[in-house]
Amino acid sequence: MSVILDLIGSVVLAGFVALMTLRMNMNIANSNDSYKADVMVQESLVSLVQSIEYDFRKMGFGVIDPTTVIRQADSTCISFLSDVDNDGQVDTLTWYLGHSISSTPHPNDKMLYRRLGSPIEGVSLIGSLPGVTQFGLRYLDQYGAVAKYPGQIWIVETTLRVESPYKVQDREVLDQSYGLWGYSAAFWRQTRLASRNLRRHG
Repeated sequence: MSVILDLIGSVVLAGFVALMTLRMNMNIANSNDSYKADVMVQESLVSLVQSIEYDFRKMGFGVIDPTTVIRQADSTCISFLSDVDNDGQVDTLTWYLGHSISSTPHPNDKMLYRRLGSPIEGVSLIGSLPGVTQFGLRYLDQYGAVAKYPGQIWIVETTLRVESPYKVQDREVLDQSYGLWGYSAAFWRQTRLASRNLRRHG
């Protein structure tokens, strides 16, 4: 009888050990996924920021009248003139936030677009998954007040947020249910991004 009890106890103990091992492996895998998502999001944000800063700092380059540089300016779209590729031809460059992407489980996942030239000439996509969940623009005049029309714009405040397309577990709180998981995110805000070419007016 004692032998049977010992066997039962051994099986139960082995079951607990196996469950603990599986749980530990699952936590390690989820933590690794979370780390990869963080790296992917940060790399995507850095790439986008570099492209935005490069283009915005060339805003108005090669344009004679700086008050005509900004062609369109709203909260998620900006279109401006610049000789971006330094070939002597002034181009129209547009940055805008697209609609939500249905191919990922993230409900707010969007694509950020960069268009050089007219829509007929083509659209080049900037950014890939993970997608952009926020792209905001705010326009100020030379005194730091909100610009009332495009010709007054001196400074462009830019906000950008990139999130992972899938939810990930918090690496510091391992015993979370999936419902409490969140998206890995990276945020950037530039409050004084302006081209020296815009500062020729005013």
